[in-house]
Amino acid sequence: MSTDERRAYARQVVFNPIHHHVNRPHHEVRSEWIESIVAMPYFQETDPRDGRELYYGWIDEISRWIKVVVEDDRLLTAYIDRRLTSRFGRLS
Repeated sequence: MSTDERRAYARQVVFNPIHHHVNRPHHEVRSEWIESIVAMPYFQETDPRDGRELYYGWIDEISRWIKVVVEDDRLLTAYIDRRLTSRFGRLS
């Protein structure tokens, strides 16, 4: 997938209000952070248990890792995950 396609997909996931009926991102996580993580994740994997796409990204502004969970092109949740520091370390 090209960079432009990834950015378009990220915008679709983040900004489609129909898809936000399951869960909303935690209040401290900004939409633009979610969009940038989905478009250019530090690490991405598929959860083998349920097939959800997991995107991980470091946000310099807050010096924290954010985990974004997407299922069927729907944003399920996005939150600051302090456990990721032990997995990936600190990037700032």
